[in-house]
Amino acid sequence: MKYRNKKAVATLLLTTLLFTCGATGAQAAPATDLTAVGSVAAAPVSGVSLAVAQANAQAAAAQEAVQNLGVAQIDNYLNVRSEASTDSEVVGIMKNNAVAEITGAVDGWYQITSGSISGYVKAEYLAVGNQDLLNSVKTRMAQVNTETLKVRSEASTEAAVVTLVGQDQQLKVLDEQIPGWVKVETADGEGYISTEFATVADTYQYAEKPQVSEQKESSSGGSVTSYALQFLGNPYVWGGTSLTKGVDCSGFVMQVYAHYGISLPHSSSALRGVGRGVSYSEAQPGDIICYSGHVAIYLGGGKIVHASNPKDGIKVSSATYKKIVAVRRVM
Repeated sequence: MKYRNKKAVATLLLTTLLFTCGATGAQAAPATDLTAVGSVAAAPVSGVSLAVAQANAQAAAAQEAVQNLGVAQIDNYLNVRSEASTDSEVVGIMKNNAVAEITGAVDGWYQITSGSISGYVKAEYLAVGNQDLLNSVKTRMAQVNTETLKVRSEASTEAAVVTLVGQDQQLKVLDEQIPGWVKVETADGEGYISTEFATVADTYQYAEKPQVSEQKESSSGGSVTSYALQFLGNPYVWGGTSLTKGVDCSGFVMQVYAHYGISLPHSSSALRGVGRGVSYSEAQPGDIICYSGHVAIYLGGGKIVHASNPKDGIKVSSATYKKIVAVRRVM
């Protein structure tokens, strides 16, 4: 009897254990399903959170970039020196509103890079992290990223062609209100280009090389013009860099100065920031005359020599045939 009771109890315990395990297993599946459903439901929330996190990270990065930018605020110009000392060599100058990236600070000085020039400037003359000021001194530019781009009178592929612009040419942006198009300023007038074939970005004025003696500039300028005039009548080619086989306006200026060991950018807008600026009334032979989307070399007497267009090639023109936006001296 005792044995039968023990056997009955054992059977009951085993049955209970099996039932309990089965019930637990049966209930476990829905728990797993609920977890999966929870994961699916959470995905959109996670996606939104990720997008917000990315946006916040981008905003923080942009803010950090602004905090590392300084704008020269000075009546004349700010010397960029090789060391954090007024006794060190002047390696460049920053005019009022020129922009620099701050890479360090030491004893009242900022270590900076502005364009191609690096050095130290007195911290008191640099306004740092001022977004409003940076916005006020920037220029919006469009750089052409196709071999030849049509500038049209209206924002439409059916509109009349104002002019053609070449690879890497930079144009001042006048308006960006029409999606897919920007209004730009060219040497032949205002027009529209497709943003599919151009990169639009903010540009700033940067540091320049220090001034050199006027006597050297004048004599060297005459030599530059004599050399440049040797190539009259040679062809104009977009993006070209050959003074004999074909060259564009900035390529012409670049290659003429390269003959004298002076390295200049192959970009009409970038040439506005080389050397130092002078007024047109002070222009001397050899100075670079800058227009919107075009550059030339000043001959003196109100004349320029330049790679004009595919029709005329390299020729002599009146310096005021278009509105002059800058005069730069590099010799």
